[in-house]
Amino acid sequence: MLKEKETVVNNFLAFIEVAIAWLSFNISLFLYFGHFSFLRYKDSIILHLIIALVWFTLGKYFRLTQLHRSRPYSAILFNCVGLVLVGASVLGLSVLVFDLYYIGFDPLVYFGFINLGLMFTFKISVYASFKRARKHGRNTRSIIIIGDYTATSFIEQVVKYKEWGYKIVSIIGNGDLGKVYGSVIPVLDPSTNISKLIEDKTVDEVIFIKQTMDIKEVEELTHACSEVGVIFRMYSPFFNMLKSKAHIHHYNTMPLLTIANTPTDYLATRVKAIFDFIFSFVVIILASPVFVLISLLIKFGSKGPVFFKQKRVGLRGRKFYAYKFRTMVTNAEELKAKLMEDNEMDGPVFKMKNDPRITKVGRFLRKTSLDELPQFFNVLMGDMSVVGPRPPVPQEVKEYERWQLRRLSMKPGITCTWQVSGRNDIPFEEWMKMDMDYIDNWSLKLDFVIFLKTIRTMIVADGH
Repeated sequence: MLKEKETVVNNFLAFIEVAIAWLSFNISLFLYFGHFSFLRYKDSIILHLIIALVWFTLGKYFRLTQLHRSRPYSAILFNCVGLVLVGASVLGLSVLVFDLYYIGFDPLVYFGFINLGLMFTFKISVYASFKRARKHGRNTRSIIIIGDYTATSFIEQVVKYKEWGYKIVSIIGNGDLGKVYGSVIPVLDPSTNISKLIEDKTVDEVIFIKQTMDIKEVEELTHACSEVGVIFRMYSPFFNMLKSKAHIHHYNTMPLLTIANTPTDYLATRVKAIFDFIFSFVVIILASPVFVLISLLIKFGSKGPVFFKQKRVGLRGRKFYAYKFRTMVTNAEELKAKLMEDNEMDGPVFKMKNDPRITKVGRFLRKTSLDELPQFFNVLMGDMSVVGPRPPVPQEVKEYERWQLRRLSMKPGITCTWQVSGRNDIPFEEWMKMDMDYIDNWSLKLDFVIFLKTIRTMIVADGH
């Protein structure tokens, strides 16, 4: 019944998105031409039918019609951008196919921006209203959690984020969970009859979270849930390796589960590489006046060169010179040895919040991250990417533990998760784990989210 209701709601939202696309198209035509009469009636019907078909299909493909309970707004924006880019391209192709040259392509650009703004506004309004409803106990899903101590993190999130709309009916686990949650949530013994519990209570989902997985237990739970149409979800630490990394490779007729520890989506990695080249080229051209201004400020602010180059370690150990605007005095490396006892970072990295070697201009450049601008030349030359783990110096790599070397399995970037999550306030080992998590979960969507957060970081100027 819940699934049927969700399908109805999803289809309803899909039709609204089509209506928004129609409205955006007509607004764009009016803004560009000042009237509607120039568009022939038959052509108008064709274009509106194409918009309906394309936007309805893409809305399903990008999962914009689904009301996810724990989806961040940045992910929604990414999917909206994807839909508009693909949809507007198809519409432009349709103009060519149907010989509608008199319309031109400029109105389609208007259409893209208007549709993106209206659709994203509509989506976040819907999500916000559903979140408010769930906080007040409406549109909830009843769940049973079967787990051990590893389930604690998930339970804490469910309790904290009431807008997800999950209501824990029971927890089935050991005594440790009972001590923590027994006063607020019924905690049952591991020997509880799950089949009987599902029959007696209103349950939408059963979630299994344990450190170790008993195949027989999982099979029984899956069977018990499928018999009565209850959703079964399971977490295992092994899934962390499988996410976006596992595929079946056949040797003759023998299927082998293959796990790679780096991204294997060829198309996505090529899109990333193309974006890196085009974006860095555009930034260098458009920001050339900024380059000149910063160069003059550095030159008049202190003696020494404008740029600072330093040998860094890139993809799989390749050495290259990374370029930055100089933010320190020229003898900074000589002074570093005297300041080592004031190092605020653990591990092989040296960081000081109030580093006396930094010039006045350099302090501003670091806070706004403008000192990183010359690294777009590194991106253009193929040594770096826009988003990726920060490139370390060779001495740091020599002190890495073996597991930390895997951060070199992706091309280094100008910005990364560490850059937008606190920088110097993050311990070295946590920084390394953040890079591993980025590699393990890499996607174009993740790069897009980090990119947006980087812009925010530059605006609030909280770098140092």
